[in-house]
Amino acid sequence: MKFHYLLVDDLLERKEFEHLVAEKVAESGDLLDERTAAMLVVKDLGRAHIRIRDLPGASSLVCFFAKVLSVGEPRGFERPDGTTGLVANIVVGDETGKARLTFWDEQAGAVHELSAGSVFEVLGRPKGGGREPDVTAVALQEAACDISCPEEPAGGDLVVRVVAVESPRAFTRRDGSPGVMVEAVIGNETGIFRLVAWEPDILLGVEAGTTVTIHGATPRESERGIEFSLGEAGSVSPSGVEVTIPMDTIAGVEEGGTYSVTGRVRSIQPPHPFVTRSGRQSSVRNLVIADETGEIPVVIWGEKAEERLIVGDRIEVYNAGARRGRYGDIELHLSWGSALLILTGDEEEVEIEGTVIATAEGACIDTGDACYLLAGPLPIGYEVRAKGTVCRGVISISHVEAVCPDQGDLQRRLDQFTG
Repeated sequence: MKFHYLLVDDLLERKEFEHLVAEKVAESGDLLDERTAAMLVVKDLGRAHIRIRDLPGASSLVCFFAKVLSVGEPRGFERPDGTTGLVANIVVGDETGKARLTFWDEQAGAVHELSAGSVFEVLGRPKGGGREPDVTAVALQEAACDISCPEEPAGGDLVVRVVAVESPRAFTRRDGSPGVMVEAVIGNETGIFRLVAWEPDILLGVEAGTTVTIHGATPRESERGIEFSLGEAGSVSPSGVEVTIPMDTIAGVEEGGTYSVTGRVRSIQPPHPFVTRSGRQSSVRNLVIADETGEIPVVIWGEKAEERLIVGDRIEVYNAGARRGRYGDIELHLSWGSALLILTGDEEEVEIEGTVIATAEGACIDTGDACYLLAGPLPIGYEVRAKGTVCRGVISISHVEAVCPDQGDLQRRLDQFTG
């Protein structure tokens, strides 16, 4: 009874709720059990069970029936206060769609007791913001009903837009033999996913921005949601279907979810090198992006941190995990399975003259009126005259020559300091 009372505890006292439940049982001639009667009382009070497709528009506590589709492994994390927590996710579904349930701490440690195919009555708080409903689980209890839901078939076809394709990467198989894999980020109306091709030739020639049909991809639940694996029996073919990937807003980002947002770079720090636990060199970079709903810190890990970015760039961030930073603010983290796209502008041919200077973003040519970030190296301190093309404030030089300083101009500058 406590399970259902939580749905209406803002409307009446516990004793009044118990009295209404007892009345329901009595009215039925004791044909109703207490649990069914409690559900009917909740419905009478306007808090009926909902379907998964209605979760994004729900608020506060909700109750719904769902079948367990997959169970993820619990994983530890460090809170801003230094304590260790535990989180786990499971994917559930009903006739109207799928949702992800998030469990924390003791509840996360008990998800191994859940199994695919079981049906539960779920009490939870919708977190909103994502395309696939995300619900923080409050309580579960087994249900005797049967639910049939559209489960993703193993080895099925996926019609997706390719967001990004990484460079091939070497790995060592479990038997010690070497192999090569290629990772990609793909998406469609249902979400953004990581795709791992264990035979690089499968993705050979596949370009970002194209729409394809992926044959024979196998889904599995990971800590970042569903990802797909493509073996030697898989294949990729062009598709003429138009695919739209829904984007989130910065205001809708909440801790624990995975999001894709478009924003403009407000501030940026240079990449910071570090050594991973495995001894590999890597990089991390911090920036802040903003859209019309707000702004948020973004942390970029690995090779993506070396992307040439400048303040004012408009970027798209795909499949980034939201978690709290060391100071308690929510941040978006880009790592494996994420993508960063820079929305480039038009190129402009220029001829400029200035001084090569060092800045936090890299070497620039300072003309006195503007500062152009260099796409290639030039010696610091030199006066140069350069021709090239500028895009996003970055100049790609086609011709450069040193400029001898004007002695008269130098003397006039000295006179300003000594006069």
